[in-house]
Amino acid sequence: MESILSKDFPENKLSQPLYKVKVEKDVFVKMRDGIRVAVDIYRPDDPGKFPALYASSCYQKDLVYLPPVTTFHCRETNDIEWFVQRGYVYVNADARGTGKSEGVWKFHGEAEQNDHYDLVEWMAEQPWCSGRVGMIGESYYGWTQWFAAATQPPHLKTIIPFDAGADMYRDVVYHGGLVGMGFLTWWHFNLRANHLYDLPGPHDPSLMKWDMVYEALKHPTFDFFWKKRAVDFKKVKVPVYSIGMWHKVGLHLRGNLRGFEELKVPKRLLVCYGENVGDEMAIFNSLEIRLEMLRWYDHWLKDNDTGMMEELPVKLFVRNSDEGYRAEKEWPLKRTQYRPFYLQPGPVGALESLNDGGLSPDPPEVDNSSFTFDYPNPEWSGWSGIGTAKFVNGLPNPAVKILTFSSAPMNEDLEVTGPITLVLHASSTEKDADIYVRLVDQEPDALQQKGGLPPRGKILTRGWLKASHREKDSKRSKPYRPFFTHKNPTPIEPGKIYKYEIEVWPTSNVFRKGHRIRIDISNGDSPAFDFGGHHFGLKVGKDTIYHDRNHPSHVILPVIPKR
Repeated sequence: MESILSKDFPENKLSQPLYKVKVEKDVFVKMRDGIRVAVDIYRPDDPGKFPALYASSCYQKDLVYLPPVTTFHCRETNDIEWFVQRGYVYVNADARGTGKSEGVWKFHGEAEQNDHYDLVEWMAEQPWCSGRVGMIGESYYGWTQWFAAATQPPHLKTIIPFDAGADMYRDVVYHGGLVGMGFLTWWHFNLRANHLYDLPGPHDPSLMKWDMVYEALKHPTFDFFWKKRAVDFKKVKVPVYSIGMWHKVGLHLRGNLRGFEELKVPKRLLVCYGENVGDEMAIFNSLEIRLEMLRWYDHWLKDNDTGMMEELPVKLFVRNSDEGYRAEKEWPLKRTQYRPFYLQPGPVGALESLNDGGLSPDPPEVDNSSFTFDYPNPEWSGWSGIGTAKFVNGLPNPAVKILTFSSAPMNEDLEVTGPITLVLHASSTEKDADIYVRLVDQEPDALQQKGGLPPRGKILTRGWLKASHREKDSKRSKPYRPFFTHKNPTPIEPGKIYKYEIEVWPTSNVFRKGHRIRIDISNGDSPAFDFGGHHFGLKVGKDTIYHDRNHPSHVILPVIPKR
């Protein structure tokens, strides 16, 4: 892995491991409504006062004995003793209604958010606390940090939300208005099973009784239910180090990036290298990340100035580059050139797909050019678990039965770093349409496997939009990113051509010389290649994609010029 740390990283100036650790298990703290939340307190074996690091999740604090590996994704606390040895108290809490805490868990509901305020203030009053509290943790623990900071407890001084979405509707459950069925159902089912079967004593069927899947399906638009579960970044008043992962598209990345953009506080952004689900756990638990976080905590919780705030505020891993991690002044990068690449008719000989369309920086010069596809394709699979993909010669092929638009092989390296928008002219025979987009780095033609085997390429990022959810929020949309209200679904008129803007989540990648830039388009996805998988529904119809002079469909890529 490329080094995350600066070359002149001041490790010798950071807090050193001077303490042994003592633990107080199952301390019950009363919340404002009388519910008691269970916490474990890990603190230095010393009578002094120390800053506290607060972690909270629905993953059961008693499971910290498990190794922090991908198999046990609930172990997202980092190395507790490592921080305590360096002069921090670590408070690990069961969110209300989970583990040993009383109450009913409701997925970042208002009561759970209030608990964070109450717990932070309780910590600040304890004899072992210096009065300064920070927060720590990955994924759910990261979501918790956004929500806790927005409640503005006076003694919360900083947060490091690692791999942390911030808008539960757009980032997690309804991508572009399309319900992300795979992750939601698996995650909630697994969470309940862990509570019912892994706690000591008899199984208690009342645990986790609130049905998250039912509640999510009951609220398909961005109403009061989701508004309470979307972080208002204007309310976050403490310094933030936002750390994301490029590959966590469809769950966390958008929150880390948008949070950094909108915060008006001292802030830093780090986006790490990662290719597969599970990489984030290895990086989060690496010594490099611990040292980076310690440097931040020391600065804001111990007044130990190690020069962190004098450095450039953004650090990005640029995939396929020679430099690895690169420091920047801002996000998105000001020097970005937002260039359109236009969808063109095929075939262009890039790969086997429904259309084998082209992608070019030149706008189309033809009239009446379009491609119509029927759905569902009879060769898509459902129960086999690969969705719009197809088995070819025993291997799943992600593109053979969907639309693709590929550039010519690159004449020189091209860096794409930042937010992406697909502008698509399309019609449907139905009153609604689902649009799924992938950006792919396709390897040189000479490396492509022949004989119908899957094309060798890397899916970099994705975007989604349900046509009826096309209403944009004009105040929150940016020139480089549409923002949709998801409040007033409006059916489309069958046969009418509409112009859609689809948010494609940001990425960073160098398309090397000889590689192709590819856009995949479909009205469904593949759990084998797309995180979680979305609900396809009982749809039968035809959609048409237009790419002619009067309907110049194009993707807007954030090209970074060479320095």
